[in-house]
Amino acid sequence: MNVLITGGFGNIGALVVEECLRRGHAVSVFEVPNKRTQRLARRYARRQVRVLFGDLRNAQDVSQAVAGQDVVIHLAAILPPVSDARPDLCRAVNVGGTANLVAALQASPAQPALVSVSSACVMGPTQRSVPPVRPDDPLAPTDTYSRTKIEAEALVAASGLRYAVLRLAAVLPTVLNPASLFAMVKLIFAMPLEARCEIVVDLDVAHALASAAEDLLGAGELAGSKGFIAGGRAQGCQMRTRDLVEIVFRPLGLRLPNASLFAQELDAYYLDWYNTEQTQAVLRYQRHSAQEWQTTLLGLVRYARPLLWLYGWIIVKWIEAQSPLYPVQAERSRRAFRQKLQDFFRVQG
Repeated sequence: MNVLITGGFGNIGALVVEECLRRGHAVSVFEVPNKRTQRLARRYARRQVRVLFGDLRNAQDVSQAVAGQDVVIHLAAILPPVSDARPDLCRAVNVGGTANLVAALQASPAQPALVSVSSACVMGPTQRSVPPVRPDDPLAPTDTYSRTKIEAEALVAASGLRYAVLRLAAVLPTVLNPASLFAMVKLIFAMPLEARCEIVVDLDVAHALASAAEDLLGAGELAGSKGFIAGGRAQGCQMRTRDLVEIVFRPLGLRLPNASLFAQELDAYYLDWYNTEQTQAVLRYQRHSAQEWQTTLLGLVRYARPLLWLYGWIIVKWIEAQSPLYPVQAERSRRAFRQKLQDFFRVQG
């Protein structure tokens, strides 16, 4: 199978490339040119990966990229926080880029299939509802990113192509880099501690996307459908935010961040538990448990354990400072301290 992966050098995209190569497929990657992607292109050239540089906003670039492909796995997108800072760019890439891709596939004589990767964020806050969230439940965008994802889903659904839309839950990485670590830290404070959330390991996401591409060219059980990609209850991936925080912090020997620094409204964030019956039945991707991911995390930081033990309190304070509520909490603490000092000297006097 000839498969094109847009955004193939991103955190998830790179794993999808590896999974498709492992299965013996001919892989092409569509990416924006920069120092990082050009360096990766040279590395992957030795493994017969064809890299096409271009811009999703350029219809000609996209048309050239889809030529000769059997299926496209569409991962490329503008994500938060860039989507909030640059909403026009987000719309141009996430909606306009998807429109260009759909048009190119429609114009191709081979009519390649399309696995369109979306996000569970399109469901909006659902904590007041009875879980699990189903794919056909009402959509409720909350920001620029979720609105553009909903528009992109609609473009794909109306395309007449052989497609599947897959909405990702909270993806936990098995390869850590500073960017992904910082994103996780910023994200976790947006989630109320008692809220339901469901995770999925990035390796399982890669397995699901590669299998979805194969399904669209084969039995087509997912053709024309929308579904969630999440870790599943059986794998211990349905939990509360508090459980997720403990999974990350406890094994590292770090104390948990102050509970007051997390979002207080139950509906402050979009995550929940998801119905994955159809996607799991077809794709068989739920292979890693939350416990296994925790073990992987410990392996990734094993050489840093002495530093974590020595500087843990500084690390946690830095993490707490990333919370949007931290400035308010810090000011309250300063006021309380000043009041105690005043009371002390008043008594002494």
